[in-house]
Amino acid sequence: MYTMDFDIRIGRYRLCMTDKVEIHRSVELLSDTAVITLPATACNRALQVEDKLKRGDRVTVAIGYRETGLATEFEGWLQRISTDGGNLRLHCEDDLFLFRRDLPDGTLQKVALKDLLQKVAEGCGLSLEVDCSYTWTYGKFVISNATGYDVLKKVQEECGADIYLQGSTLHVHPPGEKTGTERFYDFARNIEEDSLTYHRAEDKRVQVIVKALMPDGTVKEVETGTPGGEKIEIRCPTGDDASMKARGELEVKRRSFDGYDGSITGWLVPPCVPGDSATLHDADYPCKDGTYFVAAVSTEFSAAGGKRKVNIGFKLS
Repeated sequence: MYTMDFDIRIGRYRLCMTDKVEIHRSVELLSDTAVITLPATACNRALQVEDKLKRGDRVTVAIGYRETGLATEFEGWLQRISTDGGNLRLHCEDDLFLFRRDLPDGTLQKVALKDLLQKVAEGCGLSLEVDCSYTWTYGKFVISNATGYDVLKKVQEECGADIYLQGSTLHVHPPGEKTGTERFYDFARNIEEDSLTYHRAEDKRVQVIVKALMPDGTVKEVETGTPGGEKIEIRCPTGDDASMKARGELEVKRRSFDGYDGSITGWLVPPCVPGDSATLHDADYPCKDGTYFVAAVSTEFSAAGGKRKVNIGFKLS
């Protein structure tokens, strides 16, 4: 049996006790989050942390087993402290927390997405490089009473991109364009439970309608997918045919394929993060084996043990 251990540091302090740690990471959400739950009392006295910890303190969470070594599962910043339900909870956000700063109001004319992102980073006082796979240009982009985080959120909603900070680089890429480490899961070895449904593309047809607002105020539409399938409407920030078609085809790829849909739950080993690929193997049904893009990962660490829930996205192979 493995021995669970943790190393959690917040600001100048290292925690010596914790009730639970919950970490949620997803390519579909802009930022990764962690919630650290502390006991309400220690030695029969109410636990006081508000005078020691403050918003903006650096947070590092390493959890795992002593026999295999701890792994850093989360790095970010303390966003707020809550005492809901009699529990003391520390709510943390990854490095995109640094974009929660007000930007000056203004209107940018004919600005390329990469240049816009660079201006946003600079407006938040950050010295970052931008690695952006998209090449479209906004005819006009209005910033009004918004933070840098608001702008990144708008970009993500419009193009469905993976947006994340890695070192001193802000990455913006289509889902699945860049994948991390391949993780192997065997239903007979390292999957405790699953909530998976196997379906075929022909049974899950989708028709994607991509809409773009043109400079003259009209709305342009481009359709992709299978006519008669489930209708999905999405927005596109640019009105050229190639970009709109690519946006629609990406959404079809994400929703219609032969393979599993759902999640698997295992333990802290192997490690896994969104953007990795998960290869599933079932000795009883080898015809259903496949490799999937990892869309989200929820990790829980408590006295009950360590569990990792992996939500799979579209099929890679």
